[in-house]
Amino acid sequence: MADFPLKLDDLIEHVIAQHPDGDPLHLLGHAVQESSQLGELADHLVGHFVDQARQAGASWTEIGSNMGVTKQAAQKRFVSARQWADPEDPDFPDRGPLSRFTPRARSVVAMTKTQAGTLGHGEVTNIHLLLGLLTEPAGLAAQAIKAVTGCELDRVRDTVLATQTKTARKARKSVRFSRETKKTLELALRQALRMGHNYIGTEHLLLGILQQKEDPATEVLRGMKIGYDDACRWLEDELEKILVARQAAARRAER
Repeated sequence: MADFPLKLDDLIEHVIAQHPDGDPLHLLGHAVQESSQLGELADHLVGHFVDQARQAGASWTEIGSNMGVTKQAAQKRFVSARQWADPEDPDFPDRGPLSRFTPRARSVVAMTKTQAGTLGHGEVTNIHLLLGLLTEPAGLAAQAIKAVTGCELDRVRDTVLATQTKTARKARKSVRFSRETKKTLELALRQALRMGHNYIGTEHLLLGILQQKEDPATEVLRGMKIGYDDACRWLEDELEKILVARQAAARRAER
């Protein structure tokens, strides 16, 4: 077996570097927090390859066999509904994946129910999530869409709405999220982990949508010349600019 890419000393140094003035007990607490993230990373590492195997046509029986578990155990662990059963209820708990959503991302997810209700749709889909992203023009997702497509957000919204049929169905009090939308929330968390972020922002939601190649929302965006790679490049460049600006501001404050 090849050497493991992470070493214990590296993790120890990371905790100390993040909290150089911490006493042993404080460092212990921070180490526990870091270890919980490592567990989550491990879960999403396996989840990534489960998704790849499913896309390649592998059955849950085959996946379970290669994981050393039953088909039922593999499905229970990696079917997205397990983690995001009711993303709107309760309203973003203090613990769990939803607690990491930024206020802007929370607003977007909450807005999806309004978008679905306005169109008379019985469940929240990635189309409604995309429309929600467009209601936050200051969010990185909306900025990325505008920059990469070269279109104003109102035009993007009109293009999205043109693909939908509005019904006269009365909006239900409780609108469920579709399986594809739950998968987007899961992929948004995975994207944040891949980028080394401890929060889930609108940019991660956009990338979560774009990772689902056959989704209607992805197809609309693809028709406007924006795909996962395009959005990822723009967002990484923009996030680097933001980081550089913050570091410069911090240095000025220290003078």
